[in-house]
Amino acid sequence: MTAPPTFSLVTLGCKANQFESAAMQQLLQQAGYRQLSFEQGAELVIINSCCVTAQSDAQSRRWVRRARRLNPTCRVLVTGCAAQVQPQQFESLAGVRFVIGNREKADLLAIVQGDGPVRQVGDIRRSGGQVELSISGFSQHSRAFVQIQTGCDAFCSYCIIPFARGPSRSARPEQVVAQVRTLAEQGYAEVVLTGIHIGRYGQDLQPAIRLTTLLQQLLAETTIPRLRLGSLEPQEVDSDLIELLARQPRLCRHLHIPLQSASDTVLQRMNRHYSAAFFTDLIDHVTTALPGVGLGLDVLTGFPGETAAEFDQTLQCLKSLPLSYLHVFPYSCRPGTAAASMPAQLDGDLIRRRAAMLRMLGQCQAQDFLQQQCGRNLEVVCERQPTCWQGQRGFQAVSSEYVELLVVSDLPLAGQLCRVRVADQLQAGQLVAYPV
Repeated sequence: MTAPPTFSLVTLGCKANQFESAAMQQLLQQAGYRQLSFEQGAELVIINSCCVTAQSDAQSRRWVRRARRLNPTCRVLVTGCAAQVQPQQFESLAGVRFVIGNREKADLLAIVQGDGPVRQVGDIRRSGGQVELSISGFSQHSRAFVQIQTGCDAFCSYCIIPFARGPSRSARPEQVVAQVRTLAEQGYAEVVLTGIHIGRYGQDLQPAIRLTTLLQQLLAETTIPRLRLGSLEPQEVDSDLIELLARQPRLCRHLHIPLQSASDTVLQRMNRHYSAAFFTDLIDHVTTALPGVGLGLDVLTGFPGETAAEFDQTLQCLKSLPLSYLHVFPYSCRPGTAAASMPAQLDGDLIRRRAAMLRMLGQCQAQDFLQQQCGRNLEVVCERQPTCWQGQRGFQAVSSEYVELLVVSDLPLAGQLCRVRVADQLQAGQLVAYPV
């Protein structure tokens, strides 16, 4: 009997890439391929790349070289955002058989089984139609992602993603409902609704619908215990959405909202269409309506022309906000973006120093939020693989507020939604909880 062909998958970047990797994995397994870990040296290695920073590009190239060291005869397929935007950087690397765009992921099987050209990257800005990939499972995880939207039309001046992902395109609501229903039937306790710009969900459909309408449909037509939203732009977190989050216990009390800067002049140069005052008023609204909400922010520092005073405006604003975590991105010049040609590009050392200051602040705020969870009862989803803590069996888990903790128990909690009580004190910097 002929052994089945083998593959491995490396995923870099965002939750959208993680979802698409799961969909590609499913396509290959249904066609008879057997998945190996990267270190086992599969015959086909897929690198699902990211292009948010120059470091992401370099990381993708390193994975290609590592794959060839592990198996000098392997075929490497590079896809994702770096492949979409700069396919030429991968074409000449030894072992690369295919470089395909994001839209071509849906044609993965035909490509790897065919004898087509190395580069198969279409003009994604001309893409039409809806989201094409879907999944029916999320291997080894208790929380699954469902892509409800892809693409972006915002064109923030620093961001290459509109060129990597194309225009905003939404999955039909019945397609989303079907995926979430299937995942619920398979025992998944949480689904994360993800995309590139999910606040624009449904605006390209005929008839157009809103994100809140989709959420209401999912709550009514599926039994999924918990739904979590991916990142949302500040202007798209409206009163209707906040009210729905406050009213529906199956919707996670967690929002991830990119701030990027709290300097109005920097926001204008970034082509971000809100002010620092608008943002802080929004956070006041959210925290009043959703006491104890998990609130994550993105901030970008070192943008061209960012003065010490502009940086300080961001720093002082962040100090005033009740964050649960902060993602800090040092500015990375991306050729093809408006910011790449702006004057007053900052020195790399200065950018790194500013990023370090913001990260230190974020770490302190995250620690404060963890302390606030001590002694509370929380509803958590336990991971499917048990772990060991101080000689006791336990499970890594995530709360509705997006708090990570360790649940100590001998009960069969793998993949389950359960209520726990958090210990009164952090233990070695970690939250530890017990079923109630």
